Amino acid sequence: MAKLDIYLARHGQTAANAAGVLQGSSINPPLNELGRRQANALAIAMKDEQLDWIVTSGLDRAIETANTVAKYHENTPFLSDSRLNEISWGEQDGVNISEAKTVVDKVAHGWMNGDFDAKIAGGESANEAKARILEAFTDILKVARERNYRKIAVCIHGRIMRVIMGTLVSKDLSKMHHFPHTNCCYHQIRVELDDDAESAVDPEQLTFEPIRIDVRGHLADLGKL
Repeated sequence: MAKLDIYLARHGQTAANAAGVLQGSSINPPLNELGRRQANALAIAMKDEQLDWIVTSGLDRAIETANTVAKYHENTPFLSDSRLNEISWGEQDGVNISEAKTVVDKVAHGWMNGDFDAKIAGGESANEAKARILEAFTDILKVARERNYRKIAVCIHGRIMRVIMGTLVSKDLSKMHHFPHTNCCYHQIRVELDDDAESAVDPEQLTFEPIRIDVRGHLADLGKL
């Protein structure tokens, strides 16, 4: 059995983050100045990790963050996968969080209580997000096993990070809220993969061990997070 460490990192801050705007999959701004500094701090924190692969969502804020990390990992394979995009908040995407709070809280409360099909009009449910995450991680783990990777970084988004942790670590989406995060923090999780390249890879049947959660010390001197 080979151990694989996965570093799940959230993207740096954007102007939408700073303005308190609900930033789902249809909102695609670049990093702002603080976000670029956060990404650089994350990159420095991870520069000695000998990453074998850097994977990111298909949204600009995650790609920019991942590219910053990649500066310290020359020739490391890089993949952008839209299945890792942030969850869609539907008609509330781009709305100020204070205005969307009642609607979002109702859906989030549903998820906490086991209604994983709850969603905002035009948006995505926790179960729908989970389905694409499982597809993405099945492929990620297959490649990691085939290429004998030991460390990979996955640059993603706040809510989808929670869906991943609830799906892979807790095996219970209602516990996704147990994992705090901020811009450019990271979680380190570990999984053992069967050496048999022909055997199936099913993330739901594997045990993902949390090694470090919400690592953010590298951001301490950057101001308000």
